Amino acid sequence: MRRPDLHPYPAAVLETARRRRLFGPADRVLVALSGGADSTALLAALAALRDAGALAEVRALYLDHGLRAGSEPEAASARAACARLGVPLEERRLAVGAGNVQAEARRVRYAALREAAARAGASRIATGHTLGDQAETVLLRLLRGAGARGLAAIPPRRGPVIRPLIDRTREEGNAYLRAMGLGWADDPTNAVPGYARNRLRLELWPLLRAAAPAADRALARAADLAREDERALDRRARAVAGGGTAVDVAALRGEPLAVRRRVVRRLWRAATGSGRALEAQHVAAVLALLRRGRPGEVALPGGRRARCRYGRLELAGPAAPVPVVAPVEVPGPGRYALPALDAWVEVGAARPAEVPWPLTLRTRRPGDRFRPEGGPGGTKLKRWLIDRKVPREARDRLVLLAAPGGAVLAVPELGAVAEGLGPSGAGLRVRISTAPGPDGSYCKGGEGLL
Repeated sequence: MRRPDLHPYPAAVLETARRRRLFGPADRVLVALSGGADSTALLAALAALRDAGALAEVRALYLDHGLRAGSEPEAASARAACARLGVPLEERRLAVGAGNVQAEARRVRYAALREAAARAGASRIATGHTLGDQAETVLLRLLRGAGARGLAAIPPRRGPVIRPLIDRTREEGNAYLRAMGLGWADDPTNAVPGYARNRLRLELWPLLRAAAPAADRALARAADLAREDERALDRRARAVAGGGTAVDVAALRGEPLAVRRRVVRRLWRAATGSGRALEAQHVAAVLALLRRGRPGEVALPGGRRARCRYGRLELAGPAAPVPVVAPVEVPGPGRYALPALDAWVEVGAARPAEVPWPLTLRTRRPGDRFRPEGGPGGTKLKRWLIDRKVPREARDRLVLLAAPGGAVLAVPELGAVAEGLGPSGAGLRVRISTAPGPDGSYCKGGEGLL
């Protein structure tokens, strides 16, 4: 039943939800409840909106990260608030792994929230981030030299996670709790100056407010503006990148620098499944490669590489080791194994007597030359492969047929044979296969034919 006496605080939260499209009357919301003031104000506001018919259901999850002793007052505060407001509460203790403790705690926290939401059938996960948290985040990122993406700071909504208090100050929430007669527990770590956010909040923020009383709202408004810019730039970057790991160099050069940066990051995410590990200096190195206007590559984290060649910029995985292929003598027509390449090669000829047996199956060597049938004359095999835009990493895996003296007679995978061995001459035929056929043989029809 809708209550006509809705307090101004939950009414303002509802206005934020409508304007930012956070939730509707049919949604079930799971509150990330710490027992502190912000999350308790969130719980109380959403419970009031539930009672007013603006939400279908509200549940809460209290998580103990196990990182410090003395968290019982917060748990007790969470229990008391839920009991008072008629909100079902689940409590869980988390195991936070080694490494960056704050990052790991965040990871396991959101994983637990997603699991609990799925169990409860909740369509939204609400956290208690306030306008003050938003302003602090913008300021911290500004001091680190962030661009539009970083200055967009805390999104009001990302997937199922919503921040209904993002337009409300901490002081407004505290006043609402006092009006409701609800208590909360203060987290003692918020007073520890060792964290950058705490130092900003305890030391710098009072000075900012003295100079500009509306600094928090101004910074939060800047985050909204940066987010709008970021959305527009990201839409353009998505159109240019196309969702793959390679992009046309000419098209990318025609875009503004802000779009080029985002395209590189999109290529990285497509290649790795994550935006992590790629830092600003890596993006700058890729863009410098693009500006040089000639083939090249730069190293990226995880052994990956960005390559610019044949008019394409691509992100490639770690280079595979070059196989060591032992030469295989071919005394005449037949089927021959190349174990290092997991391949079989079937060699034949329309006029075997015109083939200079024995031949050799091998990969390329320094100084190899090749005179393809109908070509103008002998040329370095390396140059011939470059002209055909064969990627460098593929050149060392090409199977060659060579004469007794070492001259290259055929590059089967490119359909090329030397003068005198083509259809008008010996009619050399080569089939390379890398997968067994129905009869168990390694002849996959149509691949690597001459």
